[in-house]
Amino acid sequence: MNARYVELFRVGFLHGYYNRTDGRCPDFDVAPSSASAALMSSLGMLFRDFGSGFGVYIDRSRLPALIDYVRRGYRADASPAGYWAWLTFLLVPRNPALIGVTALPIDTNPMLENLYASNLQVSDAGSAFVFGNGAIDASSLVPVTGATLAAPSAEGSAATLLDISGSVVASVSPTDANAAFNLAALPYGLYRFAAPGAASVSHLYVPAQPRSLCAIDLLLTQPAAGLGDPAAFPVPPLPSPPSAATPSPSDVHAVDLTLAFNARDTFWEYYVVSQNARAHFGDDLTIVGSAATFRKSLAALPNGDQAVQFTATTALPLRAQSPYRFELSGHRRASHGSRDDVSIKWLPTAPAAPVWPAPSGDTLTGSSHIYVYI
Repeated sequence: MNARYVELFRVGFLHGYYNRTDGRCPDFDVAPSSASAALMSSLGMLFRDFGSGFGVYIDRSRLPALIDYVRRGYRADASPAGYWAWLTFLLVPRNPALIGVTALPIDTNPMLENLYASNLQVSDAGSAFVFGNGAIDASSLVPVTGATLAAPSAEGSAATLLDISGSVVASVSPTDANAAFNLAALPYGLYRFAAPGAASVSHLYVPAQPRSLCAIDLLLTQPAAGLGDPAAFPVPPLPSPPSAATPSPSDVHAVDLTLAFNARDTFWEYYVVSQNARAHFGDDLTIVGSAATFRKSLAALPNGDQAVQFTATTALPLRAQSPYRFELSGHRRASHGSRDDVSIKWLPTAPAAPVWPAPSGDTLTGSSHIYVYI
């Protein structure tokens, strides 16, 4: 960006799978929600998707208007009362194998749940703030909803819908056991349902298309003392309740944030098949390597081939360029009695897709099937 613009946020995507590019993750298309795009335009902000993250910038001459907007956004009815002003960004995966290589439940379905992150919950990693406690995981998954949200509620009791500030944005009095809210006029984002005698449940309201996997809320200032790290917001804290005192435009600073993902650990399963159906492998056929040991068994493949199956006893993290090296050795005996040595010094490594559910049922790991025909 040129000197005319000031950076407010820089969000980078890191993923343990991408060890070829120092973790930089290119797997998302990013865009502000429609309401946030309109707000950014009115405040002189620009958005830039740089492939492995995105940035938010503002025309330097509009900094006083930004501070005034934040100051006027004080909500006395919020819980807690404070300066609740934020931008929402939706991340749409461009890699169909993303969930498979990521340490999320293997059955994660973006049509049912999305990840949620905000700069209210970050940890300081020194060079940048990291969303969550170091990496986004299953605890960040939130059910998604369309424009109609129905939730159990006591008949006749007022049920409310609250945004991230705790302010009530909708209220209904159910005539039966369910409260139904119409969200069509509300901005996309996180909402919480509350009703007497019912569990408080959060939902992410996101567009039906394109199908997002993650929503990020970036608050422009610390809403109230004690909420988040003051340095994680570009506009310095404002006095509460509001007063004439406001930060100087020169006090607005850039905030670096990282959305980090861990790679999925999978149990590697090698299926070694003889291309000569009349030959068979000797009992000395083995796979060795420093990262894992293997159990050996026989397996019939769906196409009828007979294979020697080697199953790793240790789950290994998936990598774009695998650091693991395994060697196959042994012998094969033909039907006429001849003996051939078998030696593959560097076996193929686990692919990004497909990743199969782990036999144990653990949804955070998986199985990688690797077929070796010799």
